Amino acid sequence: MATAGAVLLALARVPAHGEAPPSTSSPTPQSCASRTNGGETDSSAPASQRVTAADARVSVDPRQWGVSTRYIGGTEGSSRFSIEDLADCGLNTLRIYGDMSRFEPLDDDGVYGSPSVADIKANPNVISWQRWDEVMDSPYSPFVKGPPQVTWRSVFADLKRAGIRTVISLRNRDAPRLQPAWSPAVPATEADWAEWWEYVFAMAYWLNVRNDYRVDDFEVLNEPDNSPQQGWLGTREQYCEMVRRTKDALDHVYQTYLPGRAYHVHAPVSSGPAWVPGVLAEAGDHFDSLNVHNYAWWDKGEFVRLMHRRLAESGHADYPLWISEWGTYDVSYDELYMGLAVVENLIRFSQPGDDYVYGSHIFSFYDWVYEGTSRWGVVTAEGKRHATYHALRLAIRALRGGKPTFKASVDAPDVLAMATKEADGRINLLLLNWSKTVSYNVTADLSGLLADGVGTVRQFSADVRDDVIGKTAVVKGISKLAAPAWSAVLVTYTKDG
Repeated sequence: MATAGAVLLALARVPAHGEAPPSTSSPTPQSCASRTNGGETDSSAPASQRVTAADARVSVDPRQWGVSTRYIGGTEGSSRFSIEDLADCGLNTLRIYGDMSRFEPLDDDGVYGSPSVADIKANPNVISWQRWDEVMDSPYSPFVKGPPQVTWRSVFADLKRAGIRTVISLRNRDAPRLQPAWSPAVPATEADWAEWWEYVFAMAYWLNVRNDYRVDDFEVLNEPDNSPQQGWLGTREQYCEMVRRTKDALDHVYQTYLPGRAYHVHAPVSSGPAWVPGVLAEAGDHFDSLNVHNYAWWDKGEFVRLMHRRLAESGHADYPLWISEWGTYDVSYDELYMGLAVVENLIRFSQPGDDYVYGSHIFSFYDWVYEGTSRWGVVTAEGKRHATYHALRLAIRALRGGKPTFKASVDAPDVLAMATKEADGRINLLLLNWSKTVSYNVTADLSGLLADGVGTVRQFSADVRDDVIGKTAVVKGISKLAAPAWSAVLVTYTKDG
């Protein structure tokens, strides 16, 4: 981004249910240096608002560069759930907190340490499935005061019908309340481990064997390195044992009842990089997806590249990288520059090699409720869609789903671009202009991909929110378009004939 003069890496943490965020400050964008580049200045505007017109050239390499990020989604909020919002935005993954305080607030059979792992393996019906059905048929979340027809069961069913991949974060205690009190903060005895094994087994079995909700991604805790603020009070070594026990319970479900069906264990789900090398070394063979959090939305991919280095160093370079919390909780998602930052990050997530991110969840998609006030969401508790919602949707149109990507070189320092190709042959050209003072007249060379055609132009800016603003022709591989100051533009081209 043009928002920082140097690479910054600051790893922040996510507030927990009902918790206030720490006092932090994200960098705010600075206007790009004034330049003319042979263009014309709008002298009628005040000096602080004058925009210079300049030319820029984008050259798209016709050789496939890679594939775009496969999954773009959000972490749930505590104020709302609407499958219509998720579908309209184009999310194809949603992350849900699977805290015991939500799904097993009381020991389901009232006998601590029972049933044993051996008992469950011998007969899964020793688990009180009636109790699990009651919880899943209850209103969604103890935090959301929604209509009673929105239950856990309906949420999982809606997500499956919409083709949205659910990632569930399993946690023995929530934060900051450290509940449920009956569950130990750090399992130590065989009775402790039996309760955790039963919980993991029951969650996967209820979702996928008793029902068929296709929930096959399981995180082991949430920010265990962020103790005690996120509920885990143990060491990294104790967390690695948690990973091993979780994997064992999931192995039994899938190998016994769902043979041949893939599932994924995500770890360490950490707030920063410190635990990553140790967890990969000590438990790397017991999970298959590296999952981390990063709120440094301005870092230009430094954190992602570090994670890929850690994977390579540990011999796990083939593990997909997920960032299950990213974005901000100290800047409003109604700020234009946050929308532009989201577009930039998703473009970077779609670059090949050490920049690549397999899947991500912005925090949080819906408002989080703290002390009676809703905040931090891309969508408010009342359903208002902030500016970032429209920027996210624009980027999703071009990038979601592992589309073939093509490198786009730009001769303007403030513009970032990427091209992708749809299965039906349409070409997307996504451009981001970070300059507040320069509006670019862009000449796009698509000749290696498209000779003649027409492009539909969408824009995200201060006045336009992912709306179609017009058409542009492609003649002999050349397309002319505008990239206004501080905007994102998406052109989708269709070949003539």
